[in-house]
Amino acid sequence: MAEITRLTPSATKPVVRVHLAGSFWATLPVGLVADEHLRVGEDLTDARRASLEDRTQTELAFAYAVRSLDFRMASRAKMGERLTRKGYAPSVITQTLERCDALGILNDDALARGRARRLMEEGQAPYSARQRLRKQGFAPEVVEAALDEAYANFDAEAVARRLLESRPSTTKTRQRAYAFLARRGFGPDVIGRVTAELAPAATKAAAARGALDVAALEKQVRRRYPTAGSDAGAGRRAYAYCVRHGATSAEAQQLLQRLRNG
Repeated sequence: MAEITRLTPSATKPVVRVHLAGSFWATLPVGLVADEHLRVGEDLTDARRASLEDRTQTELAFAYAVRSLDFRMASRAKMGERLTRKGYAPSVITQTLERCDALGILNDDALARGRARRLMEEGQAPYSARQRLRKQGFAPEVVEAALDEAYANFDAEAVARRLLESRPSTTKTRQRAYAFLARRGFGPDVIGRVTAELAPAATKAAAARGALDVAALEKQVRRRYPTAGSDAGAGRRAYAYCVRHGATSAEAQQLLQRLRNG
């Protein structure tokens, strides 16, 4: 038995410092002190003290879970990980999760559906969305149900084209476009069909102009780079100039060879 000799509420937090027999014993949540009707002069048995300590851990864990969810929603599994990192005992974590479930503040089904919709709207393919949701701690069956709903009308090729059109830098080469779409979870078949539609800018420009006028291009190169046939640096610049103006690599090399031959 130990007598409560002082109850000191905190000025900044919803807790009360409890002293037994003149010495500090524990810091209890205000709600727990009120529920237990603790008062100065009351004697606490060892069993009741142990019960109060256990309930304190449960109340603190629940308060932390509520604050954490208010800051960022989480799956049941992720919340369990957060509580574990805070050092709470497995039994306390189980009670806390069950309490959150009962209050409806942990709802894996609704949370997974919302996140799946957001990933779909961001242009993530189902494969990528599936991996992300699983990393967030959702059960496989919850993930699949969320994906079935969010991606019911998902047109992978249309979305892939829209993504490439909105980011011109990704279409400079087929390799860059392929890597960009692969990171978003699109399959090789979809990526292959979409990137096959891409063509180098020089090829497109040449097609728009019609057949390349090699003689006219050679005349321009001789005028702009008179030393291209003998100077390696001028030769490289002449080569780049030819490619920019629609020549293929083979045509540019042939033109440079004629310059070297005089």
